[in-house]
Formats: sequence, C-alpha cells, structure tokens
Amino acid sequence: MKVDRRSRLSYEDFHAEYLAANSPVVLLDAIARWPALGKWSLDWLKTHYGDRKFVCRGESEAIRIDDYVDSLATSTFENPRPYMRNINVQPDFVELLPDLEPRIIYSSPDLLCSPLMPKDWLRPHDLRQLFISGTGTTIPLHYDDWKSCNVISNLCGFKRFTFFAPEDGRYLYPRADNIILSEIVNIYDMDAERHPLFSRATPIEVDLGPGETLLVPSGWWHTSLTLESCISISSSFVSKHHWSAFSREMHRLYAQFSPLKAKLVYAYLVGVGTAHRLASYSAFAGRARRAGRRRGS
Repeated sequence: MKVDRRSRLSYEDFHAEYLAANSPVVLLDAIARWPALGKWSLDWLKTHYGDRKFVCRGESEAIRIDDYVDSLATSTFENPRPYMRNINVQPDFVELLPDLEPRIIYSSPDLLCSPLMPKDWLRPHDLRQLFISGTGTTIPLHYDDWKSCNVISNLCGFKRFTFFAPEDGRYLYPRADNIILSEIVNIYDMDAERHPLFSRATPIEVDLGPGETLLVPSGWWHTSLTLESCISISSSFVSKHHWSAFSREMHRLYAQFSPLKAKLVYAYLVGVGTAHRLASYSAFAGRARRAGRRRGS
C-alpha cells in the first residue's frame, strides 16, 4: 500500500475515500491558512517562549525550551535527543491558538465534542498538542488512545512515519500491561530474533514535510523517525465512522477497573452513536425531500 498525497480534497471525498475506509493520507494544504505556517520555527520558540519548562519523554527533570532547542544541534540518528512531546496548547500555550486556526475541516465533527457528551471528557475539546523533536528521535510503536483518529501537521522539519494496519497488531507484540503499546520500542533498531513475528507485518512508510498534514486512522499502529528537527501539532478526534470502535475500546479500558461501570459507559456511548446516526439520517432525508420538491417544481 502507498499512502496517497492529496491537495484540494473535498470534505465529502476525504470522508468517503479515507475516513470511512480507515486509510491514511497526507493532506498537502489542510493548514495552508494557519498563521503558524512560516512563522513558527525553533528559533522563534526559543526567542518568545524560551523560559517555559517541560519534561521530555524518558526524563525526570524539566528543561527550558531555549536549552532544549540549543541541544537539538547535537541530536543525531546515533544519539538522538529526548522527545519534547504532548505539550497541551490549551492551557500551556493558549495564546498561540489563533496561530492554529481555522480548525482542520477534515477532523470535524469530533463526536467527543458532541452536546450529548460530558464537557471535556477524556481531554479538553479541540485540544491541540505540540511536539518538538531533533534528528533521530523516535516514538514507541503504538496505536492512539481510545482508537481515536489523529491529524498531525508539520510546521517545520521532516518526519518519516511507519504504519501497520490494525490486523497486523498480532505480529507487533502488544504489551501485556498496556496493549496500545508494542514491546518493540524502536522498529528502526530492533532485535529480530527476539521478535520473530514482526517480519510478518507489512510496514507502510510516508514522509511528512512542512505544511503537510497526516491522517492517522483509528487503530493503526505507527511510529515516527525525525529526519530533521521538527515542530508538529497533533489533534485527535472520533468520527462517526469509528464510534463503534471507540465505544468498544472504552468498554475494554473501564472493564479493567469496574465491569459494571464499563457496561454503563458502553451503553451510553452506544446510545450517543445511535442518536447521531438518526440525526444524520433525518438530515439526509430532509435534503432529499427538498431536492425532490425543487425537481417537481
């Protein structure tokens, strides 16, 4: 499989060809109107927000952004710097939200933001997360929380993503304590003898450059390798196409702690999904009736 690279893709075609099909795609112009594009850079973050502190993956102490940016000059494939990742723009950089508008149309509507759902349940509505990484930085092989979808946009730098379809999960050694993570921490430097089934999985690679956005579909295993120091923005969402998978995943998560609560949460989510399907059908029927009247006149 080759990941398509599309521009000027209509909302309807995106949903039909990629979201409903649960297939990755690179969108070449989804953030073309973001003020951040062409404005944000490592030096810009260092100049304006250098005193902010965050903890990198695998580290115990926070580091200033200006010190972290300086350290990226020494990041290599052999000795990469740790990942500064999952920084919540709301509330840590709330003043930067206007630079990330308008919201990527393809990720709407997000049913987690539905009026039928508790406010900010699981995570703040329309949450954007900031990622900064240096050459050689990788992320563990995983699929995204709650079997949500994700749109990842590069503002500068390049990353290489490697995907595996959900059905390949049986070859990827999900961890016993957290099945969304693989025991294989780094597929770019792994022990094939320790994980022999990995050779049966089919990797799909795609590079993401500045101004480009990648759809990570529900349940797809993936990892990334930073090819050149990079700033990215990520935003998760749950579409109508994946509500059933999301509901089952939430049942699995709650069942680990409370089987009764898991059943209640699952029943509620099924009800929300049904309500949205009925609303969509009603809206479709209304449009069809109006079109019929226009043809009749």
